[in-house]
Amino acid sequence: MDIDSVSKKLLKNRGLITDKQIQDFFSPIQPQDIKSPFDSSPAIELINLHIKAGNAIAIYGDYDVDGICSTAILWETLHKNYANVFPHIPHRESEGYGLSIKGMDACLEKGAKLIIAVDNGIVAIKEAEYCRAHNCDLIIIDHHEKTDKLPDANVILHSIETCAAGLSWFFCRDYLSPNIEHLALTAIAVICDMVPLLGINRSFAKYGLQELNQTTRVGLLALYKEASITAVTPYEVGFMIGPRINAMGRLEHAIDSLRLLCTNAPGRAEELAIILGSTNKARQDLTTASVNHALISVDTAYDILMVADPSYPAGIIGLIASKLTEKYHRPAIAISVGEKESKASARSVIGFHITDHIHSADHLLLGAGGHAMAAGFTVETAKILELTKFLQNVKIPSELLVKQSRVDAEISLDLVSLELWQEIQKFAPFGLGNPTPVFETKKVIVDNVKKMGKTFQHSKLQIGNLEAVAFNITEIPNNPIDLIYSLDKNTWNGNSKLQLLVKSIKSVHG
Repeated sequence: MDIDSVSKKLLKNRGLITDKQIQDFFSPIQPQDIKSPFDSSPAIELINLHIKAGNAIAIYGDYDVDGICSTAILWETLHKNYANVFPHIPHRESEGYGLSIKGMDACLEKGAKLIIAVDNGIVAIKEAEYCRAHNCDLIIIDHHEKTDKLPDANVILHSIETCAAGLSWFFCRDYLSPNIEHLALTAIAVICDMVPLLGINRSFAKYGLQELNQTTRVGLLALYKEASITAVTPYEVGFMIGPRINAMGRLEHAIDSLRLLCTNAPGRAEELAIILGSTNKARQDLTTASVNHALISVDTAYDILMVADPSYPAGIIGLIASKLTEKYHRPAIAISVGEKESKASARSVIGFHITDHIHSADHLLLGAGGHAMAAGFTVETAKILELTKFLQNVKIPSELLVKQSRVDAEISLDLVSLELWQEIQKFAPFGLGNPTPVFETKKVIVDNVKKMGKTFQHSKLQIGNLEAVAFNITEIPNNPIDLIYSLDKNTWNGNSKLQLLVKSIKSVHG
């Protein structure tokens, strides 16, 4: 197999077969030239009516990265020409997830006559009725899955083609004009909200990353400084920027994340960036403690894993569920047990629609929502045991519960070169739907092994003139071995060389 054959195999693995699909992939259309996934005109007309009347308008967002970025995009766009518009980010503990009565009351108390719910609202049936009954109009901009019944909002702008920030970007483009700077915020949301980086989302990620690397937005620059970020790739977005923005909503109030993104004052941006960084560190410590507790507590006899404890902060139960799913490759639900009501977060595996399964228990729930791979719900604490028995009474096809090592192509080590790495970079940015290419080479001879890391939990392998790093792998079988890996370019003191990032090692002899 040569480099050209590898490229063709990568395209095929991503479902890119026709000349147009391949051209659109390698040369994504500019977001400002993409057709909007909905008709924005009814929402624009309603907003203009309220502006003409001088009414207060609330942008009702969410406390995760997508919700924060969506709110920033909408608020900045409307506030540019109209002062009487304010953002509302719900407090996780006091107002709960999504469009809530308490959250709307806070907006109504500020005089809102129009609420624009973004990244939430598509399942808010009772809440929409409450809003309209209180003489307040409602626009919903959401990407979450719909149910059979839609809320009685004045206007619903819905699409599952991209995340809420992407939908907000399209609406604001239709409403005013393209704001190229907002592509940076959209890219953060697209990457962190785990939408497939193909089609619309590839355009947002590709061109948004360019904006992130040349942004003049003081909040982002302060965040880069606090996190020691010198260049922004999907890794920095997903593992450094996103977690800091998310941390406030998990432990404190996400309004500070919004303030960071929107401030024009460098001093204030620096203060907020430090707050986000320290809160994220606290979140990491809490997550470690809670995950360790969950790993000890979980009963692995079931196809769906469930843990519940009063010590689990509601803001990190999604991370607990993710860690359980990652370790055991099964759907997992983590519940933060409250005195009367408890919050839960769920994660799934490909092929098992966790939200549909949770909705089968609607008779036991106070509310639920989500999509195929993730969900959240609220349950009366007294019903947790009954709910656990109900949800765990399911048999998932065994093949869905076996983690498969994804391999794009089997190649010879002779093919590993800077030329191959450069060809692979044409496929960037990588993410869900377009993962980093993974290769397999069989019957590899390892020349030398060194342990590394604080507790010697990692291994460094010398394979001919190539260096391989195996994180969290200490047991190296005897030669020869089958190696699954991705490629990375390591630059040090101006010199660049390739290294293999090992995914798994298997003895040829079993």
